[in-house]
Amino acid sequence: MREQSDTLVKLIHDAAGQVGPLDGIDGEAMARRAIRHERTRRGVIGGAVAIVLVTLGTVGTAWFVERPLLPAVLPWISNSGEVRSDGLVLEVPDDYEEFNPTGDPMWGPDPVIPHELDMESLPSAESWVAVEPVDGVPLVGRQVGNPVVDAEVPGAVAAKYSWYTADGDGSPMAGDLTADAGDFVGELDVELADGTVVRVTMKLHEYATPQATFERLVDTVRIDEEYEGPETLPMIPQEDLPLLEAGEVPASWREAEFHGLEYAVPADWGTGLSAENVGETQILKRPDGKVELRMELTDHLMYVENAQMAAEYAELGEELGDYYRLDLAGSDVAQVRIERFDGEYQAYIEVRRAGGRGYMVNLFGRPGAGDLEDDLAAVLGGLGFTGASKDGATAYDDLDPADPLLQDPPSDWEPVTFEGLDMRLPQELKSDEGTWGIWNSDSPDSWEDLSISLWDLEAYEQPFDLDESGYRYEPPGTTRGVVTVGTDPETGESFLGHATFWLTADGRKSFEVSYEGSDATEERWWQILASLDATELDVS
Repeated sequence: MREQSDTLVKLIHDAAGQVGPLDGIDGEAMARRAIRHERTRRGVIGGAVAIVLVTLGTVGTAWFVERPLLPAVLPWISNSGEVRSDGLVLEVPDDYEEFNPTGDPMWGPDPVIPHELDMESLPSAESWVAVEPVDGVPLVGRQVGNPVVDAEVPGAVAAKYSWYTADGDGSPMAGDLTADAGDFVGELDVELADGTVVRVTMKLHEYATPQATFERLVDTVRIDEEYEGPETLPMIPQEDLPLLEAGEVPASWREAEFHGLEYAVPADWGTGLSAENVGETQILKRPDGKVELRMELTDHLMYVENAQMAAEYAELGEELGDYYRLDLAGSDVAQVRIERFDGEYQAYIEVRRAGGRGYMVNLFGRPGAGDLEDDLAAVLGGLGFTGASKDGATAYDDLDPADPLLQDPPSDWEPVTFEGLDMRLPQELKSDEGTWGIWNSDSPDSWEDLSISLWDLEAYEQPFDLDESGYRYEPPGTTRGVVTVGTDPETGESFLGHATFWLTADGRKSFEVSYEGSDATEERWWQILASLDATELDVS
């Protein structure tokens, strides 16, 4: 379901990626300035928050027109039918059929509905209407400079809409669903009483009066009084799973550490990756090669999906299977799923330090490996967190402070505010029309970029790690931050500075700053950082 929902989000918003740049703008330079924006899809429990990549170029003439007086009946809307979705009621024409390209309903004229076994053919329609909740996704029309209009939606806290036209660069949106050059896309955001924002999107292909048609659709939208909230999958909390007891670690086993996670393995097990240069994955194997312990750092734990699966077992009246919780001090996730099939043994262990790093510790046995129950119990008994992993306190405090390197920006730098984040930037760094959180200075022979990404992660998402080799720095309004300086790893020439700042103690509300380019300098990087003030950045 998460993949399907993410596809619908891409389907609806990929048109933003098709707003084309003006001639003369380097496509590779634009790609370097791509900015990520995190938002939540629906209320679905069971997946990491989707990350959307929004890359907007400079757009041509914006539509600066007043809302026209609508005729009593528009041809498109003359035979309308009422539909309901995500807390809204709206009207679509009778010749618009419902179709489900990604598991979520859409409406369009003459969609191609494939046979259920023909999964290679995706339902499509040249024009369509879709409804979906959004979180922190700006109206594309606003980003490209078109007006944003307040709307009256009965029962809504607030509503606003805007529109844009696609340049149609040929990039697919989802299968056959594309936005051709000149396609009109209108977006209406409606705020429900619980704070949820639901977006109604209409794409119109070769319509004579697309803006009037979209605004007529806006006039039909109202709050669904019978809506009881989004459907959510059931889940069994970790504490309700059966406890899997850990065992004693044999005296012959050796103990080691993997990025703040303590573990133990038999002394004769060899390491598949260099023990002196442990990366994000560490592999250890029994001498006969039939048993392997694999450890990985991860940003996306699967425990929520596993809890759903356990709930589905229970709902069907089946046993939970070999799915357990662990008693691991200092963790907010500690679970294991055991699978046995075709002579193989697989134990998938997931642990996370409360508010900190996540780890996958998987024990795999191939056919002929023998009984691994005691080995698994001993592996579980050897797990723990080192002092350096406790909220990163020890490792973070050991970093060199950035304060001695900070420099006051020159007096002629201009003040800039981005979503409540204040800073000062060189006059030549400009935010082009249609970009969001990006400032640049391009010339035929050089370039200089600054980009900012804001992050608001769900409680089950792991926060971004703070670099262990940078300088610690907390601008006003932040709780932690790490700054790095270096060069572009691809060219080895241009300057590259990066910083991650936590706005909350758990790190799940944060922002990143990247600064690079052939004209970028370390001196300017420290001057920009010295001007940062996140006091007014909303973290509610």
